[in-house]
Amino acid sequence: MDTTKIYQCLDRLIMQPVRVIGRASNMLWIGIGEKVEKLNYKGEKREISTYSIHVQCMWRMINKERMEILFASSDYYSPSKKADKCSCFDWEPQGNNLFDEKSKKWLMQESPIYIREYEINIWGDLLLEFTNNDRLEIFISSSNETEGWRILEAEEDKPHLVATGLGMNFE
Repeated sequence: MDTTKIYQCLDRLIMQPVRVIGRASNMLWIGIGEKVEKLNYKGEKREISTYSIHVQCMWRMINKERMEILFASSDYYSPSKKADKCSCFDWEPQGNNLFDEKSKKWLMQESPIYIREYEINIWGDLLLEFTNNDRLEIFISSSNETEGWRILEAEEDKPHLVATGLGMNFE
């Protein structure tokens, strides 16, 4: 893989604002950059961000100064403060789990947040450092073609940068 293309893709994220953070089931997604209006598959207008990161492997958001994990991928499976804490806890409905609670609070309290810098290693582990000094650490956690994360652009014809246990490619 041409590392120049990987760095060019990641360089586009520098000093872009974090607009939204959420999840689809247990996949983290972060909307980055300017707002873009697109049509969905039903032909309805919807607002998205210029760039998106989808994460399907282990990750955590940390604050190094306070030496604190702010929220992490396993928080999907813990109830939020308002969720029913009985043995019938269902993590999947939006708002039910600890990630939903903490990520929403983080974005509201810390905005505006911009990506200050990144680091990437040969295994595809990605670190994003934000202007508020928090860091998103993403860890490839497979040894096969299982997708760990991807970066998408709002332009549909642009290939996505995808990291798996076998390396990084544009798809």
